[in-house]
Amino acid sequence: MVCAYMNHGEMKLAIELFKSVEERNTVSWNLVISGLAKRGEMDSARLLFEEMINWIAVTKNARLGLDNEVAWNAMISGYTRNGDVKNARLIFDRMAVKSVVSCTAMISGYAKVGDVGEMNSLIYSMPVKNVITWNAMISGFVQNHIFDQALEVFHRMLIYGECKPDETTLLSVLSACNHLGGPEQGKWIKSYIQKWDIEIPTSLGNALIDMFAKCGDLESAMSMFNQMRKKCIITCTSMVAGLAFNGKCKEALDLFDVMCAERIQPDDVIFIAVLSACTHGGLVEEGKRVFSQMVKQLNIVPRIEHYGCMIKLLSRAGKLEEAYTLITSMSMIPNAVLWANLLGFSKLYGQREMLEVVTKKILELEPSNPAYLTMISDLNASIGRWEDVFSVRAAMSKEGIQKVPGSSSIQVENEFHEFLVEDTKHENRMEIFKTLGSLMIS
Repeated sequence: MVCAYMNHGEMKLAIELFKSVEERNTVSWNLVISGLAKRGEMDSARLLFEEMINWIAVTKNARLGLDNEVAWNAMISGYTRNGDVKNARLIFDRMAVKSVVSCTAMISGYAKVGDVGEMNSLIYSMPVKNVITWNAMISGFVQNHIFDQALEVFHRMLIYGECKPDETTLLSVLSACNHLGGPEQGKWIKSYIQKWDIEIPTSLGNALIDMFAKCGDLESAMSMFNQMRKKCIITCTSMVAGLAFNGKCKEALDLFDVMCAERIQPDDVIFIAVLSACTHGGLVEEGKRVFSQMVKQLNIVPRIEHYGCMIKLLSRAGKLEEAYTLITSMSMIPNAVLWANLLGFSKLYGQREMLEVVTKKILELEPSNPAYLTMISDLNASIGRWEDVFSVRAAMSKEGIQKVPGSSSIQVENEFHEFLVEDTKHENRMEIFKTLGSLMIS
């Protein structure tokens, strides 16, 4: 009855019934405390938890104390789910015997709030670890963007040999590899799967395809794609996007057509990948066909990303009137980003009338955006419309609008380096300028 009440959200009735029972056992205590903790009602859970501890002490039922590890772990997990590692640690420190489950819950909690120091301290104090613990450690480092440490923990897991990696382990490792930009670990994982004749889970295969493609190793990506017995829409999307990302736009389109012929139902996400391929490859007619297929045959309502691909595709090809017609016929209000695409190509193809129309649209939508105002000012200057240039710059000055300097960044090992336009503050600037100079000469 207690369980039934809790399953139907009647927590008050469940607790009242529980308290009416004179002889309580481990099942009833665990059930109520765990139920409250899972629902995030930690104050109520804490009151019952303390009542349980006192009741065990009064009855001197040591066996009940040992069997109620479920309630202890429920309290720790409940607090860590809410990001309250302080209270979780207070419960954890009171445990007479700390199990792998309770340690893993604390590790996950520290990972969630980014306390890598406490997480590491707890990890090294654990005499025994299971696969769930290793997974918590690896994913904890991945969540906190310490990807090299995540791979180091993975290597330790293999060396200790206490347990074998599972799908969750390998997915976390692949995530670290993706961020570090190295396919070597991915190739090892692929070899590991082949060595132990493991059937590749769809999610893991998808992650491997995505990683290989992002690292530019299309041969391995396609090999993994062909190896997978079960392919879903995500598998096909990963491969199509990977081909497009690496400039194989025609191949991406061909793969999409094969997928449709094999009756794998396309969704709106894969159409973004296909239209992006058409845009990068300048495949105008193919892009128009795909867009029509999505809207007219499959009745998929286009998102802003689909329109963005099509407008960029048409604009790049000089089909500005078509792009303008598409924007004005959208089922939603077009944003300034879409108009800005048309603006740049209007200047490129010398369409002054279009330039004026599009400029007005952008100023209506984003009258104070420094990036767009600067872009409009520069475009007017390039065609000698100085009156408009002065007008825009005067408006920017009056409103105190300043353009945010452009920047780029790169990660070297575990350190990020950011460079601003005309930046002279980086400590290695002389070496950078020297290298840049030699590249320009060569």
